[in-house]
Amino acid sequence: MRRAWAGLALAVLACGSPPPRAADAPSRRPPILSTPQAEGDAGREGAKQVEAAIGLVEDAALRAYVQAVGARLARNAPGFRYDYRFEIADDGAPNAFALPGGRVYISRGALALTGSEDELANVLGHEIAHVASRHAAAQQQVAGGAVLRTLQFQSLPAYSRDLERSADRLGQGLAAVSGYDPNGMTAFLVALDRLDRVQTGASRQPGFLASHPGTPGRAHEMGQRAGTIHWTRGPTVTADAADHLRRLEGLAVGTDVAQGVFDGPRFLHADLDFTLRFPDGWETVNTPQAVAALAPDRRMQMVLELAAEGRDLAAAAAAFEERLGRSLAIEVAGPVRVAGRDAFRLEGRTDGAPLISTFLHHRDRVFQLSCVGEGRSRLEALCNVTTRSFRPMTPELLAKVTGHELGLVEARAGETLSALGTRSANTWSAAETAAWNGLAPGAPLRGGQLVKIARVVAWQPRAEH
Repeated sequence: MRRAWAGLALAVLACGSPPPRAADAPSRRPPILSTPQAEGDAGREGAKQVEAAIGLVEDAALRAYVQAVGARLARNAPGFRYDYRFEIADDGAPNAFALPGGRVYISRGALALTGSEDELANVLGHEIAHVASRHAAAQQQVAGGAVLRTLQFQSLPAYSRDLERSADRLGQGLAAVSGYDPNGMTAFLVALDRLDRVQTGASRQPGFLASHPGTPGRAHEMGQRAGTIHWTRGPTVTADAADHLRRLEGLAVGTDVAQGVFDGPRFLHADLDFTLRFPDGWETVNTPQAVAALAPDRRMQMVLELAAEGRDLAAAAAAFEERLGRSLAIEVAGPVRVAGRDAFRLEGRTDGAPLISTFLHHRDRVFQLSCVGEGRSRLEALCNVTTRSFRPMTPELLAKVTGHELGLVEARAGETLSALGTRSANTWSAAETAAWNGLAPGAPLRGGQLVKIARVVAWQPRAEH
């Protein structure tokens, strides 16, 4: 949940359906990607949804770096001259994707995993290859129009094995012709495989809707292909790998505290100065748009979102009614008192399910907590307890709002990763540190070698823009 959004629609979940995804695209007929122009239109619309669902890293210098590398690759991209744009998705998991029409995203998790500009260029080159080859249009023909139906980051449909292999070849070649080492993709995939093994105990392998080759196989194939590619080093944005790493220093790893964090069932948002406690045992999710919880039996959900700027509770409630339209049937509406503060409550039904939506004023913003599900009396009881838990942060709670950022440490000659981690207060294990740095576990370090670590950072108030 970010501090800058407002007026976003409630993600209403039908009872018994999958967990809430506050940023899902509305149900509509997907665009037909018949021409590059249609792809551009679809990509621009998709970008709004993706960026609202995921958010973007706002570091101007880091964004400029990624965009400069991407622009250099795009100048050599084959086919239609798409309006390529490059952004860093605010997601801690290593990933990258492209939308039709040239919108390319690399997650901050993937960016943190890269060890050089060559690796970054190869990842971006792979995604440019999908766009230049119009793979979304090709996949749409196979999937019957499913491409772009769901635009949440982790839910983007996977390309077929053949299309992934094609993007591997073209992307690696694009990096090489742009003056980058084609072995950069091999190095990135090896690091990704090691990280997968550390985090999950297994490599990434093909699965349902993920039919591209597993990471080890792709790394092997691309390593062999790199050896056959003739390339010449061109001018680069960074001076060397160390320069690349220094540009990444300070990048959030894992959960970004600016979006709020969970302490058990309690949600803490220091930037927006509020806390809320969901029922024990409920599944929780935090997105840039909203924070939500789902009951264990999946028959109730609660969603907290920012309804409006200002103090007008009734106006925020009226705007919500207008957005939902005929899907919302209001039975009771009016001002109430919640834990000693003024509030406005709507009670009714949405798509047949009981709904209770309470609007609360806090720090010149109107927040909306909506509870929907089966069993009116139980829903009301749980919703009332959760609504009363909404309050300002305390110094004790603020002290719990900590995150992690990427740091750099110069190794001592012959030092082990364990020893380096101990002296630098690294929160990654030696195995994790090796994976994030593309190193073999147990390998001795060179004197002066820059090593990526994760360090704890306490929340600090940010200046208003």
